[in-house]
Amino acid sequence: MRQVDHKKQNKILWIIIAVILSVCIVTSAILFSIYYVDSSVKPQVNDNAKNVILLIGDGMGEEHIKAGELYEGALLAMQKFPVQGEVVTRSLTPPFTDSAAAATAMATGNKTYNSRISYKDGKNLTTIAEEAMAADKKVGIIATKSVTDATPAAFLAHAKKRDMSDEIAAQIVASDVDVLFGLNDDSMRALASSIATDTRDYCTSFEEIAASSSEKIFGLFDEAIPTLGANTLSYLTEKALSTLSADNDNGFFLMVEGSKIDSYSHDNDMEGMLRELRAFDDAVSTAKSWAAKNGDTAVIVVADHETGNLKIPDDATMEDLIDYEKSNNWFKSTMHTNSNVRYFIYNVGTEPVYGDVPTGTFDDDGNQIYESAITSYKEEQLKDFPDKIDNTDIYRLVKQLLF
Repeated sequence: MRQVDHKKQNKILWIIIAVILSVCIVTSAILFSIYYVDSSVKPQVNDNAKNVILLIGDGMGEEHIKAGELYEGALLAMQKFPVQGEVVTRSLTPPFTDSAAAATAMATGNKTYNSRISYKDGKNLTTIAEEAMAADKKVGIIATKSVTDATPAAFLAHAKKRDMSDEIAAQIVASDVDVLFGLNDDSMRALASSIATDTRDYCTSFEEIAASSSEKIFGLFDEAIPTLGANTLSYLTEKALSTLSADNDNGFFLMVEGSKIDSYSHDNDMEGMLRELRAFDDAVSTAKSWAAKNGDTAVIVVADHETGNLKIPDDATMEDLIDYEKSNNWFKSTMHTNSNVRYFIYNVGTEPVYGDVPTGTFDDDGNQIYESAITSYKEEQLKDFPDKIDNTDIYRLVKQLLF
């Protein structure tokens, strides 16, 4: 029998171990360079805005927007904004960010690990909403899911884990935020007796919200916020703007989240996603119209991450899109991805241009009746804003505009 060469075997084993270790080191170095090196560009903005409206489409990737455009047969409201670019979304947890880390980046300017709510390495991170309130600016937060969910929570609370709903709810109530609209949950219901105050209304229906003239309003619903009809995200945005701007010389910060674009993308449900995307874009249109009318207001639209790895075929038609058995398969994943997302900015200081617009009605002599309306906008500011930014740069942009 041939003798086994143990020395040779040991040498081969050590070589294999060395190769494996080398691969691990190289992989770690690559992951470090991707996820831990600061990718922000820290843009410098010299403009100021009395008010900033930040609208976040949860899970809304570039292909989601393309699907929305295909469905509408026209550009979405956000696509008409004069300043546009892309946003890097990754967190400190590979491979993909979650909503908690992404919202924390936009709320605080700091990367953190998934599941963290404006919290990193044992420390709370100061949010733009907290800075605004400290400067006597009003603050509003709107979501179409629970107000203790990751994105709204990251602007008003701090937690090591996003599922710490009781702790998050207590902080939200104590934050004294001026406007809070979204779905109720058990954690908020447990604090119901402490929500209503002499200066803050606690509303659980749209009728109560419409009737409220309080300077502070919590509107928490037990049923889903509709995507069509009178009581949509657009309506809540309009009500929040009215409340926040009343008797307010210091300005405000408003965050509006279209939360369920993400939920339906996880489910690979094209029909549901399109409903939520349309409702979100309607809120974008409402925000822009308010800014155009009132002036001195910046409107920023962005996503926290992409969900579903959506791929719209190059030859897709509207008929293909609404064949949901077909278009549901355009989602290639049920998870988040690390794809860059889009940002859209309505220029600070943009002034509306008015002109005579036909109304489609005629006088008794058959002459077209015209009315004065906004026909375009002067676009002069933020033209040099970088085409590609990090999600932490959203915080920097908002802060430079507000202060």
